[in-house]
Amino acid sequence: MGSSTPSEIPAMATSPKHIFFTDFDGTITSRDSNDYMTDNLGFGQPTRLGLNRQVLANEITFRSAFKQMLDSVPTPFNKCVDILLENIVLDPGFRGFYDWAKANNIPIVILSGGMTPIIRALLDKLLGEDSSWMQIVSNDVGALPGKNINEENGWEIVFHDET
Repeated sequence: MGSSTPSEIPAMATSPKHIFFTDFDGTITSRDSNDYMTDNLGFGQPTRLGLNRQVLANEITFRSAFKQMLDSVPTPFNKCVDILLENIVLDPGFRGFYDWAKANNIPIVILSGGMTPIIRALLDKLLGEDSSWMQIVSNDVGALPGKNINEENGWEIVFHDET
């Protein structure tokens, strides 16, 4: 197991007394971006909810269900981002908290099962590029073999780790 010094951890750079950890989808935003893509661009809400029930019944893992959900979205990744930017809004209470945290040197660290490029694009739109001080720990996106992420059926989630 490795260790890091405080200077290597972005949230520790200003020696804060407190750090705030939060989820992203449905917490900072009013709806879940991954559910939105699955329901509107992928196999739809009934199938997604069926997979959720299977996860709760311990029939399949969350990771497997989540991958199936995102794999059902054939839309090029850049178009997915554009669609999300048009449809996902900030939770009404978050802006005030965000401004307060920033003014009081309280770093906000986003811990999310979502994908960093989507989260960053939404933050930039909803809060402005000023939001770059927030650290994001989440999954990534990558091109499928022989594909480009910005072509139909060209991308997949790249999990942050094996958990």
